[in-house]
Amino acid sequence: MLTDDERRHLEEHVAGYPHKRAGALYVLQHLQQKYGYLHDAALAEASSLVGLSATQLDELITFYPLLLRQPAGKTVVRICDSIACHLAGADALLDEAERLTGVPLGVVSEDQTVSVMPHVCLGLCDHAPAALVGDRQALGLDKAALAELIAALRAEGEG
Repeated sequence: MLTDDERRHLEEHVAGYPHKRAGALYVLQHLQQKYGYLHDAALAEASSLVGLSATQLDELITFYPLLLRQPAGKTVVRICDSIACHLAGADALLDEAERLTGVPLGVVSEDQTVSVMPHVCLGLCDHAPAALVGDRQALGLDKAALAELIAALRAEGEG
């Protein structure tokens, strides 16, 4: 449940748009950051703020792969599997990420710290294969660099 301060902040942000619905992505991002993912109650909160139905918000969420309708780990390892990244070895990196983390694709680790997911496109085709680990970009990735990245996450206590 949103606090009064959070609700006021979101209402003020949404009021800055000519139409409340234009603030939907900002509201959804805020709610995902608060809850970890966008559960049905979060959609109800967003709906009351932006004037879109839960179904309309769900449709919006399906368009943006960074918005999640299912729980995910504290850190999400997203490996791009667009055509450029696929041709540059993304499939092998997805397999390696599963092996290194011990977490199957789309599953949250038992300690809730990490999830591994394919990502439709990160828009980094000129640096394929690419990944987004938490909020960090990893460009021109190979298995050794992926191993270093995941080891660094563990050392930082993120995964």
